[in-house]
Amino acid sequence: MSIDEVVMQGDQVDISRLSDEGRVRMPPGMLGWVVFLVGVGWSFFHFYTLGFGLLTSTLQRSAHLAVGLALCFLYFPQNRKKTKDFDSIAWYDLLLALLGFISVFYVFYFYRDLAGRVGAPITMDLWMGGIAVVLVLVAAYRAFGLALPMVALVFLIYPFVGQYLPHLIGHRGYRITRVINELYITNSGIFGIPVGVSSTFVFAFVLFGSFFQVSGAATYIVKIAFSLLGRFRGGPAKAAVLASGFMGSIAGSSVANTVVTGSITIPTMKNTGFEAHIAGGVETAASTNGQFLPPVMGAAAFIMAEFTGIPYWQIATAAVLPAVISYAGLLGMVHLQAAKTGMKPMLKHQIPPFVSTFLRGIFYWIPIGVLIYYLLIVRLTPFTAGYIAILTVLAIIVAKRVVLLAVDIKHGRVTLLRGLAQQARGLWDDFVGGLDASAKSMCGIAVACACAGIIVGVVTLTGLGMTVTLLFSVVAQDSLLILLLGSALLSIILGLGLPTTAKYAVMATLVAPAILAVEPGLPVVAVHLFILYYAILADDTPPVGVAAYAAAAIARSDPIRTGLIGFKFDLGAFFLPFMFVYNTQFLLIDTTWHEALLIGVTSLFGIYCLSAVIQRWLLTRLALWEMAVLLAIAVAMVWPSLITDVISAVAFVAIYLNQRRVAARNPGLTVGASSGGDPPAGVPPQPVIQPAPNLPVPE
Repeated sequence: MSIDEVVMQGDQVDISRLSDEGRVRMPPGMLGWVVFLVGVGWSFFHFYTLGFGLLTSTLQRSAHLAVGLALCFLYFPQNRKKTKDFDSIAWYDLLLALLGFISVFYVFYFYRDLAGRVGAPITMDLWMGGIAVVLVLVAAYRAFGLALPMVALVFLIYPFVGQYLPHLIGHRGYRITRVINELYITNSGIFGIPVGVSSTFVFAFVLFGSFFQVSGAATYIVKIAFSLLGRFRGGPAKAAVLASGFMGSIAGSSVANTVVTGSITIPTMKNTGFEAHIAGGVETAASTNGQFLPPVMGAAAFIMAEFTGIPYWQIATAAVLPAVISYAGLLGMVHLQAAKTGMKPMLKHQIPPFVSTFLRGIFYWIPIGVLIYYLLIVRLTPFTAGYIAILTVLAIIVAKRVVLLAVDIKHGRVTLLRGLAQQARGLWDDFVGGLDASAKSMCGIAVACACAGIIVGVVTLTGLGMTVTLLFSVVAQDSLLILLLGSALLSIILGLGLPTTAKYAVMATLVAPAILAVEPGLPVVAVHLFILYYAILADDTPPVGVAAYAAAAIARSDPIRTGLIGFKFDLGAFFLPFMFVYNTQFLLIDTTWHEALLIGVTSLFGIYCLSAVIQRWLLTRLALWEMAVLLAIAVAMVWPSLITDVISAVAFVAIYLNQRRVAARNPGLTVGASSGGDPPAGVPPQPVIQPAPNLPVPE
C-alpha cells in the first residue's frame, strides 16, 4: 500500500474516503449515488435487525456477506496505487460485484432447500459455492492485498493434496464436492463464527463508533486530553495517547482513530518540537492499542467470545489491567522521548481550561456510561447493549441540534422555519454519514471474516488442528516458553498482511489448542488474549501497518519510519502477554482486590522501568549496567512479592540517585531539563486548536 492511498485535503484527511483498509472509491454521477445508497442501505439493514430482531443465523450471515462482498468490488479498485481515474468503476468491477452478491444471496434465497441438501449438494449449489469462495479471495485481495488471500488459498489447496504429503501432516484427501459442501452449505465455512460475529456484534459497535464520531465526541475528547496533559513536557504527545486510547476503545478501528484524533494531535506535536515521523509514530501506537481497551476492544474480541464460549463481559474484565499497563508504558515512552529530546509543554494560552471544557461536552459521557452499564453491569448481550448505546448517541445528536437551533434563534441568526430546515438537514446528514462510514469500515471486515471462515472450515474438515497441536508439542518439547515464543513469532509473520480478525481466527483455531495441550491448567481466556494481543500488535509491524500510513499522511512523514517508531513505542506491550500468561493475576483471575491493587502498582512501576530501558534514558542517558538493573526490575514485577518489591525499589532509588549525580556533573546531557512554557528555538508558533471539520463542539 502506498501513501497515496490516504487522501489529503490541505492538512486534513478526507475522512469520507477512508475505510479500515485505506482509500475507497467515490464515483461521480448516478453510479456514485447507487454505490452510496447500497452502503447506507446495508448499514441500515443491520441497524434495523439489531433493534427489531435478528434473522436466523443463515439468513443474517448470508445477507450480510452478500452486500459486503459486492461493496468490496465497488469500493476498492484492482490497482489501489493508481491516481488517474481512481474513482471510476470498470464494467468488470460491476460484474464481479453482481456475481459476488448473487453467489452469496443464493444461500439466503434457497436456504430451506439447502438445509435439506447438506452433504448432497446439487450442481447449481457447487457452482454458486465455487464462485463465492473464489470471489471472497479476490475481494480480500482488493481490500487487504495479497497476503490474506494467499494464506487462505494455501489452506484451500490442503484438502486436495493431503494424500501426497508426509504422513505426519497428510490425510486421505477430499473431493471438491465435499470441500464446497463444508465451506458453503454448512455453517463451519464462510458462513461460520467469524461472519456470524461480523454480522451482529461487530457491526453494532462499528455503528456505535461511527455515530459517536459524527456527534463531535472525538474533538471533545482531544480537547479534554489537551486540558489535562498539555501543561506537561511533551504534553501534546501524552494527550494524543490519552485521546486515542479512549477513542480506540469505543471505535475499535485503528485507522479511524488515527485519522480523527491524529488530524488534531499530530500537527500539535510537530509544533511543539516533535519530528514528523515521531509524531506520527506516537499516534500510530496509541491508536492501534485502543483495540486492547474495554468496553469495545475491536472486532476480534467478539469472535473470541464465540470461539471460547466465555461471556464478553468476562473477557473485557480480564483485559482491563493489561490495557492500562500498556497505555501507561506508552505514556512513559512518550515522557522519556520528550525528556531526552528537549520537548516543551504547550503554551499556557493554548491549553483549554479543564472545567469549562469538561462541562461543555459532559453529555458525551452518557453513551459511554450506558454502554458500560448494560455491557458490564447488567450483562446484556453485546449487540443489545450496543444497540441501546447507538440509540443514546442518536438522542445526543438530536439534542445537540435542538440546542443549536435554540441558540441560533435566540441570537437572531435564523428564523424558526429556516433554522428547523437547517438542523433537520444536518441531522439527516449526521445519520446517513454514520451509516456510510460504517459500511466503508465493515465491508473489508466481512470479507476478512469470510476468509477466516475458509481457514477454519478447512481445519475442521481435515483435522489439521490436531496435527498442528501435535507438531507444536513435539517442537516445544513441553516447554511453554518456546511454544509462546513460536506463537508470537507466527502471529507477527501473519500480521505482515492479515487483518486482526483473520489473524486471530487462524491463531485461535491452530495455536490455542496446542498451547492448552502443553499447559492444560492455563485459563482459556489467558491463552486467547495472548493470541489477540499479538494479532493487534502485528498491525504496528512495518511494512504493512495501515494506521502508520494514515498517520504518515497527516504528519507528512515517511510511512516506514513512522511505522518503525510506532513499533518502538509499542515494545513495552510486546512483553505484556507473557506477563499475564505466567501470572494470571494480571487478568484478575482468582485475585482479591488488594492483590489486584498491589499487582497494578508494581506492574506500572515495572513497565516504566522497561520504557526507560527501551529509550535508554531516565534523567540522562543510561549506562549499560543501569539498563540491565532496570530490565531485571521489570522482569521481577511479573511475580511481585515483598522481597522483590523492596529489592527493586532500593535498586531503582540507587539508579535514580546515580542519574542525578551524573546529570549534575554533566548538565549538557540532560537535554530536556527545561520545563518552561515557550517553544524550543526554531519551532514555529503553535496554532490554537480548533475542532475538526464536521465535528462541532457546542458552546
